[in-house]
Amino acid sequence: MPYTRVSFLVSPPEPWREILLAELNEIGYEGFEETTGGLEAYVEEHLFDVNALQHLVTMRDPHVAVSWSVSRLEERNWNAIWEQSFQPVEVGKEVRIRAEHHAAAKGFTHDLVITPRMAFGTGHHATTRLMVRAMLSLPATGGAFAGGLGGRSVCDLGCGTAVLAILAERMGASTVRAIDIDQQAVVNALQNIERNGCSRTTVEKGKATDLVGHDYDLILANIERNTLLEAMGVMAEAMRPGAALFLSGFIVADRHLLEASAMQHGLLPLERLEEGEWSLLGCRKPTAP
Repeated sequence: MPYTRVSFLVSPPEPWREILLAELNEIGYEGFEETTGGLEAYVEEHLFDVNALQHLVTMRDPHVAVSWSVSRLEERNWNAIWEQSFQPVEVGKEVRIRAEHHAAAKGFTHDLVITPRMAFGTGHHATTRLMVRAMLSLPATGGAFAGGLGGRSVCDLGCGTAVLAILAERMGASTVRAIDIDQQAVVNALQNIERNGCSRTTVEKGKATDLVGHDYDLILANIERNTLLEAMGVMAEAMRPGAALFLSGFIVADRHLLEASAMQHGLLPLERLEEGEWSLLGCRKPTAP
């Protein structure tokens, strides 16, 4: 299948290059290469949409200037290209995220095997690592999570490759529901769930409103700022008393917006993690009096 390559020049490159990458991923772009001062992104030819590009937040923000050029590519073996460049990701000595063609390494509590097939969530992005760090730190926060995720119900909203859902099951969650709006991500997540031998995790195509009528002990949402803000009320309603909500996919400068929205919906901000320009916010739902 032919692909379209869009070459972007971004000024200033950081943090806007990574924000642009995350936004492009949301509208169907499947491969990315960082360049000096910009980014090259790839999308199936029939999905290329100039109007969709022009409506991205990065294109309209006055603090960044973005220009682009377009070229057509013939079919390429994207998975082979990815395999050549992918390297295992390690979060401390607790989590190692690798591909099938990498050998397992001793000394890690959780060895996760992920083949992204262009879905977001290999662990290479700072926001994925922030979510992993927050999940690993839960037992130290005490309260409902003093015993970790053992017996807990988890929802991974915007699951991508399902790497966080897989980790949640490995950490002992009794049930994990992984949801993504993109069908390709759903197919990929199902493959990764099977590859990692997960038996308590389900994957489905859906969106935040599909949380209505359900409740969870932990909700993971690594998406992007505007979607998180729109979904805050639904996520808060789906949290059991004492439940945790981990939010990422936004930059440090926008964290105050997420905090204000969370408090507006009765949640208590707790964790605040950062890596470079990227941020995570952890919240709790107060227990019943």
